[in-house]
Amino acid sequence: MAAPTLGRALSAAAAALLSSADELNRLDGFAGDGDLGITMSEVARVLDEQAAGAAHMEPAELLRSCGAAVARRAPSTSGTLTATAFLRAAKAVEGDGGSGLERVAACFTAAMEGVQARGKASLGDRTVLDGLDAVCTSLKASVKEGSSLAAALRAGAEAASRFADASASMAPKTGRASWMAERALGHPDAGCQALAIALQAVAVSFE
Repeated sequence: MAAPTLGRALSAAAAALLSSADELNRLDGFAGDGDLGITMSEVARVLDEQAAGAAHMEPAELLRSCGAAVARRAPSTSGTLTATAFLRAAKAVEGDGGSGLERVAACFTAAMEGVQARGKASLGDRTVLDGLDAVCTSLKASVKEGSSLAAALRAGAEAASRFADASASMAPKTGRASWMAERALGHPDAGCQALAIALQAVAVSFE
């Protein structure tokens, strides 16, 4: 994926996250501080700013720049995990090996591993890690099927959305959310919903 194309995808994700800030704050209020929308709005502004210079960067440089800027400007737990995801993805995309889809799949796998290592969560805890796992599983299947990048991103976005919906029936098992697990039941995990919203916008940008 060329950096300008990646930049358009990041801008699309940024716009979607900004327009969903109130929804994310509301969902986060059931299991957290109710400020995920605020954090994701700052993340979105960073992504949009970095995407503006995409024409002069390599993909790895653009992802690394996004991660570093998010770390500086959104130093909350969710911001730190987002920064980690971008920085790990940047390492995965360095070099020229593999097709565009294979490199995207590698980026998401690296991002998931980074989030798991930094956040200390496990699959099944009802965190964004579970949403990332659903996306990675979908992308790996698309690679095996020989799907186009656009089709794979649509499938990945759908997988993220399905998991976000399914998370409403899961009890949180880590962090502050675990203290009020019953309150969270019946509502999608805010982090998983943010991931789904961002990926839906990215998929549309490839149509």
